[in-house]
Amino acid sequence: MSKRFFIPLLVLTLATIVVVFSLVFGKNSITQQRRLTREITSYQTTIDSLQKIIDERNLTIQRLRNDSLYIEEQLRVKYGMSRKGERVFQFVK
Repeated sequence: MSKRFFIPLLVLTLATIVVVFSLVFGKNSITQQRRLTREITSYQTTIDSLQKIIDERNLTIQRLRNDSLYIEEQLRVKYGMSRKGERVFQFVK
């Protein structure tokens, strides 16, 4: 091979090696991008589950503000309360 083709080929080879090295091991490498993508997916899953909890609690708040039958049900179930003159039977498991 003549010197005329050897030097550009050497420069091109070195440039290719540098680019590949930076893609694999650099600051914004492919492996780091994959790790960040997994983290983002994990955080998004957490956000979605927390949003579901928030929505359920907002619904409970609205029901407690507006639905007297729901309030009565909660008082009976959670606190064992009853209306005047009612008998309450509790079954032990």
